Amino acid sequence: SCRCARRLARCRRLGLVAPSARLKATMRRRLVINLVILLLAAGLAALAWLDLQRDDASPRLTELTPAEVRVVRLQQQDGRSLRMERREPGWWITEPVATRASDFHVEQLLELTRAPVEASYGLDEIDPERVGLLPPAVKLAFNGTGVGLGETDAVDGLRYAMVGEQIHLVPDDLMPLIGGPWWNFLDRHVIGDRGEPVALEAPGLSIRRDGDGWRVEGDTVGVDAAELMADWRSVEALVARPLDEPPEADPEVTITMADGSERRFVRAEEDGEIRLVDLDSGVAYVFNQELREYLVTGREP
Repeated sequence: SCRCARRLARCRRLGLVAPSARLKATMRRRLVINLVILLLAAGLAALAWLDLQRDDASPRLTELTPAEVRVVRLQQQDGRSLRMERREPGWWITEPVATRASDFHVEQLLELTRAPVEASYGLDEIDPERVGLLPPAVKLAFNGTGVGLGETDAVDGLRYAMVGEQIHLVPDDLMPLIGGPWWNFLDRHVIGDRGEPVALEAPGLSIRRDGDGWRVEGDTVGVDAAELMADWRSVEALVARPLDEPPEADPEVTITMADGSERRFVRAEEDGEIRLVDLDSGVAYVFNQELREYLVTGREP
């Protein structure tokens, strides 16, 4: 009867009736599928672990780690040289000038210390002059551990590197950075961690710290002084490079630091570059037009 059918259906929902053969088969299939998925996941995890173990065990260019390096020297074939050392709060260039270095680019360079070695040869197996290692195109020293970089292998595109009496083949990722001018490693922050700005003077704009806030004077309306001064401290240029001849001009922007020192800047343009030039250091910071004008005037585009 209909009443009996409803009772039977209710009992099956409550698990009071043994499942049918079709239901049992469905449950078995699901169990098998779940087991297969679990085994596949376990296999992938095992492969990833084995790859990690192989990577850790693979030979490296030096026995150093990036964190252990305190001093870096770089010398190119034309005699140009660069020296950098780790200080608090980061890396500094000490030669050819004394200034803040770009931590990001130095950390990239330090990865060379642990570059994976794809192949190694003794000096009796390969002619160092033939592969550009006598003399090397670039000579590096990490805490005194010398690394010479030569040409690339024509087959795999790997770079020849010499450490001591061994020649190695390593991935060629850094040559555009270290083969270029030394100022590739200049800090691109205009102020960054080199001081705390407390005042700004620009045409039609004067900002000074006033207690816990800022006092704004001038004909510029709607300038957020706190935000503008914070942006001066954090802004990073597209490129920073020293100029052979800084422009002879009166400063357009003068920033006073908490220690009483001043940074003086002027706007300049050359070869399509929109620059903000530090008149004292002669470093040109390259920005887009809108950002440079915002820094000088406080007006957002």
